[in-house]
This record gives sequence, C-alpha cells and structure tokens, in this order.
Amino acid sequence: MSKTISMCQGKGSLSHNNREFTAKNIDSSRTPDNIVFVQQDLGEAYHRLFDGVIADYNAKQKRNDRKIPDYFQHLFNREPSKSVITGANKQKSFYEDLVQIGTKDDTGVGTPDAEIAVACLKEYMEDFQERNQNFYVFNAVMHLDEATPHLHIDYIPLGHFFNGLEKRNAMARALEEMGYGKGANANNRWRLAEWKVLHDICTKHDFEISEPKKSRG
Repeated sequence: MSKTISMCQGKGSLSHNNREFTAKNIDSSRTPDNIVFVQQDLGEAYHRLFDGVIADYNAKQKRNDRKIPDYFQHLFNREPSKSVITGANKQKSFYEDLVQIGTKDDTGVGTPDAEIAVACLKEYMEDFQERNQNFYVFNAVMHLDEATPHLHIDYIPLGHFFNGLEKRNAMARALEEMGYGKGANANNRWRLAEWKVLHDICTKHDFEISEPKKSRG
C-alpha cells in the first residue's frame, strides 16, 4: 500500500514546536522522544544574519534618519515573538514547513512503519540546510509525541542585493538564487524538488509513495 508525502506551510508556532506548552493531542510521555535538530532564538538568528550588513549600510548613510538601529524592528516594528509576524508588505518574520510521511492510519507512532518514517525524515532533514543554502534554519524538530512522525522546519529566507541592504529577508529572491526562477510558481517548483528528495529517500527504504497532491502553502 502506497503512502503519501505531505509538505505544506506550517502555522509557525515556536512555542508549540519546542513544547513550551502541552496541547491535547500530545502524549507527554513520548515528548522526550522528540528529535531536535537545531534550536536558536529568533532574535539571535536575526542578529547573526543581519547585524553585519546593517553596520555596513549605516556606515554609508550621511543622515541619521536613514540609519537602521535594528533590522527586525525595522521590518516588523516590534520585538521577535514565538509566532510568525507579518509585516506591512506581507513579509513574514520566518517561514515554516511541515513534512510528514503517511498518516496515523498507516504510519502511526509506535508502529514499524513509523520507525522507517523517522529514519527517512532524519535523512531528509540532515541535508536540508545544504540543499537550501538561502534558507537559514534556526529551529527544526521532529515530533514523535503526536499521532504521526513529522517535521517542523523554521527558517529565514535570505536574498542578496546590489543596492541598499546587501542581505535581506526576501523569499522571492532566495528562491530565485537557489535556481527556482521568479513568479508565483517558484515556491511550487521548490516544493516539488523537495518532494522528490524525500520520495527518493523513502524508495531507498522500501516505502512506496503515491504521486503528490496539491497542498496548501
């Protein structure tokens, strides 16, 4: 029986992902089994990524009112939070992808197939940053305390520019620089490429995967 691969845009709740509270659908006895790949504070990630380019930009400004004291505040007019913030131009403070193999009916936690799914998802995640060098992954966790093993991958897209700030939070430019072109379909092309990566990993582990369906995000 073939399984599905689900790849969609997540809600982007770092409190949920990092288990800072326990929802009703979570088996807290299994929470220690969750796998944390990377866990960095969002504010720290922004400072690491952008403080250097902000300093270079400010050094070139003759007028103080053109200088940017803090990049996150400049974009979103508030401090970083545990949830996605959307700016005035629909720019997001970070992006999240949710990745899952199968369903609770065919790959439920505690079954042999779930163990194989965990191995597949680990292999997929371990090379995610290398494949997607314009996506800075600051938080990534595999949840094994819900019905089906799945990944939450949270990242900041990085685009590079000749004028103004040399590096910015810029999804469209990040996708273009990674070779997925321009326009509304760039994200779909990227997602299909990622689907194929996980499909090949699953095939190697003798999982039969059905063809992808359109998903939200």
